[in-house]
Amino acid sequence: MKRWLSLRAYGLVTSALFRPTTPPEKMRARFERFAAASTAALRRKFPRLVFERHALGMESVRAVESPRCAILHLHGGAFVMGSTRSYRNRAMRLSYRCNAEVFVPEYRLAPEHPYPAALEDALAAWQYVRALRPDLPILLTGDSAGGGFGLGLLLRLRDLGGGMPRGAIFLSPWTDLTMSGASIDANRHKDLWLTRRHLECWARHYLAGADARSPTVSPVFADLSALPPMLLLAGENEILLDDAVRIGDAAARAGTPAQVLVGKGIQHDWPLTLPWLDESRSAWTEMQQFIRKGVLQ
Repeated sequence: MKRWLSLRAYGLVTSALFRPTTPPEKMRARFERFAAASTAALRRKFPRLVFERHALGMESVRAVESPRCAILHLHGGAFVMGSTRSYRNRAMRLSYRCNAEVFVPEYRLAPEHPYPAALEDALAAWQYVRALRPDLPILLTGDSAGGGFGLGLLLRLRDLGGGMPRGAIFLSPWTDLTMSGASIDANRHKDLWLTRRHLECWARHYLAGADARSPTVSPVFADLSALPPMLLLAGENEILLDDAVRIGDAAARAGTPAQVLVGKGIQHDWPLTLPWLDESRSAWTEMQQFIRKGVLQ
């Protein structure tokens, strides 16, 4: 019953607040009102939390005393919404569950700043964190749109020939802005929020005329060779399921270690949006094992 109620409530809230044609500035304001948390409020509840502000509008959180790694997390929000403030709860959870110091950049949002602004900001954030924490293993994580251009960041780093993250975790990544995945139509009656129309509207905000098949826009069309190990998660009932599955298949063909975890009967971004579910706890366990076995060893 808890699972059923949680999923239905998730669908009702997201579909009401974030419709395909809701103006980006209205979605942004609603997301902040719904998800924003102050550092003071979180520290009252969890006194050991440590927040720091950094250059590039970045914020970090430590929920553990001695992190074993650093994480650069690229937040979701359809490229048009989300911030360090509205992702504090999720960053705190990442830090605690993954025994990490988590950095969340305040990247520029569309439509005011279309592609490649977010990717450029992610590259600058990576370079900053790498210089700031040279002695820690660094991972890259991202959810939804952040997972998509997180893959774009890996491609950019590979092509630049610089240092790469030790591994990457992408939750419900949006990796195909041409919307060619079969699950977009196959799951249209199962996804409790997203529709093809949502993706089409949001893609227009981000692309602003750019080629939707560009590898750093839609990594599903990219050469995924010579990338670090990846863990991809997607809900069985979300329309972006194939965006993760196809990346996993393409990475394997290219010789890049990739594991795909499909949450049975679950929706978009479930470990972050519905962390109290058994399926979310199981996903966090998989992420912890990926980090311990594939990154920290």
